[in-house]
Amino acid sequence: MSDSTSTTALLPIASARRVRAVVGALLRQHPGRAVGVAALFLAASALGIIMPACLGRIVDAVASDAGFATIAGWVAGAGLGAIGAAVVMLWAVRVLTGLVQDMLATLREDVFASAMRLPVSAVDDGESADLLSRVTGDVDAVAEAGGNVAPTLLSAGFAIGVSVVALTALDPWLALAGIASAPFYVLGTRAFLRKSRVVFREVRVREAARSQAVLDAVEGIETLTAFNEQEPALERVRERAEASIRMQIEGVRVTNRLFRWINGGELVGLAAILCAGFLLQSAGAITVGAVTTAALLFHRLFGPVGQLIFGLDDIQRAVIGLARLVGVIDLAPASHPRDEDTDSAARAPAGIEVRDVTFHYPTTSRGISDVNLRVEPGTTAALVGTSGSGKSTLARVIAGHHPPTSGSVHLGPSADAPYYLSQELHHFRGTIADNLRLVAPGAGDDEMVAALRAVGAEWAVEALVRERDDVDASASAVPLDEGRIQQLAIARAFLADPDVVILDEATADVGLHHREAVEDAITALRKGRTAVLIAHRLQQAVSAEQIVVFADGRPTQRGTHDELVATEGLYRDSWLAQTRSTSGFPTAEDITPTTETETP
Repeated sequence: MSDSTSTTALLPIASARRVRAVVGALLRQHPGRAVGVAALFLAASALGIIMPACLGRIVDAVASDAGFATIAGWVAGAGLGAIGAAVVMLWAVRVLTGLVQDMLATLREDVFASAMRLPVSAVDDGESADLLSRVTGDVDAVAEAGGNVAPTLLSAGFAIGVSVVALTALDPWLALAGIASAPFYVLGTRAFLRKSRVVFREVRVREAARSQAVLDAVEGIETLTAFNEQEPALERVRERAEASIRMQIEGVRVTNRLFRWINGGELVGLAAILCAGFLLQSAGAITVGAVTTAALLFHRLFGPVGQLIFGLDDIQRAVIGLARLVGVIDLAPASHPRDEDTDSAARAPAGIEVRDVTFHYPTTSRGISDVNLRVEPGTTAALVGTSGSGKSTLARVIAGHHPPTSGSVHLGPSADAPYYLSQELHHFRGTIADNLRLVAPGAGDDEMVAALRAVGAEWAVEALVRERDDVDASASAVPLDEGRIQQLAIARAFLADPDVVILDEATADVGLHHREAVEDAITALRKGRTAVLIAHRLQQAVSAEQIVVFADGRPTQRGTHDELVATEGLYRDSWLAQTRSTSGFPTAEDITPTTETETP
């Protein structure tokens, strides 16, 4: 089975310029600490050249038969220089680590907040593992680079700069000899960057594709088993995993080529300095100690240069990860906090007006076309129709999950974003209070109790009291089935106190023994609010002020329940199909006018 997975990321990747701007903005939030870090690393690097200088002096002292005191003084100087460099370096790393962690914390918060604001269409229309890999793997890559690699590379950069200046001050000819290694470093680094930029980006994309294949196989295991399609799904996982491994191996090959260039540069540079030093010392221009100092200074560059270049591997991964994370930040719409001067009591009731709205999913072309709908403030509009008719798509457009291709959606001027309650059941880890405070972090016990009683969840009120009085929260935990989970979700909606609620088949996954309680909670939530109700059972739509019947992405009927039942059409047919065998509901003969013939 061929895998036609595109290596193009579904979500955008920010440009290098945009990444630099984000990093610069993060640094500007801590200007004093950034300057302090630079000063500490510079001081540590300057103290680091004391030891090579003292060792060179010791060579000259021994060669000139200097006394013990002189040699001991230079030995002490070398030791103090090494100790001072180590202490200041530890201080610098500590300050830098704190700075980096604060910047990473801000970045993580921005990424996760942006991910939560992403339009549903930006994720649902493609492979969700692309977003998952960004908020997990890419965040980890950036955190690892910031926490472990950044101190190493920064210390290496300052050490290289200070050593080059010291070598030049010692003797320009020796510094010029050391430059013989530069072409090896430059050519090797350029080749590495040119190749690794592509390879490491492909590694991240292929890892996301592999994760998606695994998610598809795990989430669809029942369907795959029913159709005996396990092997094709496993083959898809295998092919994507092998593609990911091949790209990672290519990344190792690219890194190994860089190692060869670096080792060649070290050999050529050190040999050039020793040869130049021999000639200069033979001519009496410098001492043997000076040549020793020069050789040690150049040898001191081996570690920092290697760290700097080898660290490009991690830096490349981090830069790609940053670009992918910034892409998430840039894609998310800006949040618009509610005006604190507007309270719920002063807000005017909000209605909904949908004007000529069209939206189609790019991958399936299904959706809605030229839809117009007006929901008066404080009323409920029920959207009904067969699966795929467009009713849920319209609800998501109204909720802001999908931006319309054309047309517009208008809410009241003071209305918040609609509160969307779907059929998917979500119970978040934690106590009853933790679950309720997701939408209202400052909610007090009285507010939570009122919300729970409004939805008929007396069991949760008792659990809330036990949680408050019991130090061991796990001991007061109550078992939660689908009905209770949905009651908590509706209670959260009460705490959020929205102007507009959208109920997208909120009872679809609730068992029969809980359905009545959940429907009563939904009825309570609708009171006094503008509501859009997606009904998979027509009995739920009976009390709505208007019912809109969808078919093929367009409204085909509108009216109240009584009007639609009395009219030929899809609603009446569906109603009769659902209620014909139910005691107490009208039958076809009760509704359809018949022509009676006289019996002789």
